[in-house]
Amino acid sequence: MCPFGIPGSGTTSTSKREIQRQRRDTRHTGLACSGATKIDILAEKATGPAVVEETVRRIEEAKIFPPDTHKFIRNIACVESRDGTHKNTFRDPSATGGVGIWQMDKVAFEDLKKQDFIKKKYADIKKHFGIDWNTVQRKDLNKPINAALAARLHLFRFSAPIPKHDKGQAEYWKEYYNSNHPNAKGTVDGFLKDIKSLKEPSSQDEGCKHGLRNPSKNCKCLCEPGYKGEKCDLPDCGCQPSPCSGNGYCGISDDGKPRCVCRYRWEGECCETCPPAPIFGDPHILTIDGFEFDFFGIGTFWSCVSRANDFGVD
Repeated sequence: MCPFGIPGSGTTSTSKREIQRQRRDTRHTGLACSGATKIDILAEKATGPAVVEETVRRIEEAKIFPPDTHKFIRNIACVESRDGTHKNTFRDPSATGGVGIWQMDKVAFEDLKKQDFIKKKYADIKKHFGIDWNTVQRKDLNKPINAALAARLHLFRFSAPIPKHDKGQAEYWKEYYNSNHPNAKGTVDGFLKDIKSLKEPSSQDEGCKHGLRNPSKNCKCLCEPGYKGEKCDLPDCGCQPSPCSGNGYCGISDDGKPRCVCRYRWEGECCETCPPAPIFGDPHILTIDGFEFDFFGIGTFWSCVSRANDFGVD
């Protein structure tokens, strides 16, 4: 069974587009988030599902290879090394066995350096990840991004499409990935058993209801406009200095957006205005705060007077 990710929480506010831009700006740093925990896909011997998922996501985002829409590369990491948690994940690179999370063996790795059509991908790898693949050695496969790129380059050698369903993937893996080394003991049934633990998806934005996590902000939640709080789960109507001018509260409207719910007679986007109280008839008066009075008398009457008694409405 492969381990699961780590949930967490955070705070702060910005637009979703800005957060996504900041994420793209960190693509050469290798930084990402697993809940509130910062992860680095360029770190030596980094392991775990969050590292694997972020590494796969970065490679898919770069569009260097055909889309892996059925998560085959992600499945391989689970099957080959339990997402790097198996005790033999980082064996001596001078040995012939697999090295790194994706367990690239010596023969397969050396073949990547020989075939010209694979070398055509080197420029794209340099452009998107800042990695000169000509200088990458087997010991460098201890870094998740290098190990995943090696696996993708290896699979790029084969014209047969990656199957959609689990059984087909298991057979494809055994024929094209787990067959080069004489000690490769993986089985189709073993592949299917191992990937069962991956059916429950994880998310690097877990705990951010209306926002995203950003590694450049210590993996705190960066909330979308209209929300606030550590988990971006509280409505924020954006009224300053006090919520809804102190004349209402911030709630969720029928269209699902945060909006001020004003007290009686108050109106406006931030409940900042109140129409004058109507005075009519004998007279009758409705005060600003919603109370009705009937009075009959002779003289001057005030409907509103300031505390300093220097302004009023009669």
